[in-house]
Amino acid sequence: MKSSTTQRKRSWLSPAAALVVAASALGGCNIAGPAYYFIHGPEKRKAAFELDRKRTTIVFVDDQNSTLKRRNLRNEIAAAATELIQREKLVDDMLDGRAAIIAATRDRDGEPMSVVEIGRATKAEIVIHVIVDGMTLSRDGVSFSPLASARVKVIDATNDKRLWPPAALEKGAPINVTLFERATNMPSTPAAVVQAENELAAELGKAVAQIFYEHEVRQPGRKSQ
Repeated sequence: MKSSTTQRKRSWLSPAAALVVAASALGGCNIAGPAYYFIHGPEKRKAAFELDRKRTTIVFVDDQNSTLKRRNLRNEIAAAATELIQREKLVDDMLDGRAAIIAATRDRDGEPMSVVEIGRATKAEIVIHVIVDGMTLSRDGVSFSPLASARVKVIDATNDKRLWPPAALEKGAPINVTLFERATNMPSTPAAVVQAENELAAELGKAVAQIFYEHEVRQPGRKSQ
């Protein structure tokens, strides 16, 4: 009789709850962590800002301080951000970021074009303005430890106003991408350097896109964001 009562009580536990009970019984913190992950899934970060799906949007990568070693890296960042925004179906009409970079080279009376002017020149209503602050393959000059940093703003080119981030972040919302260090030396050939820089630029572009939708905090190959 006692065993049947116990059996009925156990039958009320869902498989997920049973897993937690089993983990608790084992008494190890190393068990509880994976159990929680299994039940609730990985930690997620909500969108910091939601783009208007119906408004034509472009990613403009701005290298104000000439921190990028190659101009093409701007295209890599913009392309990665644009592709992910399209994949997540956040905006119906995403323009090619290269158009914004080309437009930015056209001076007006000796002065660089404003972000609003760049948006209007490319027929974009919204400009995701990415200001690159730094990009390096080594933080200490020895190990292969890629790091990229930037600031992001969302500009309404149609109405000439800033949509995000709040005024408290006047210079833009900062983002940092640090890739996992590898048990290898720095890339030793020009081709390997180009490949590593392209990979880092692509990760920075993805981090820009992830600002606009809920995503998992932990990313493959990425140490932090």
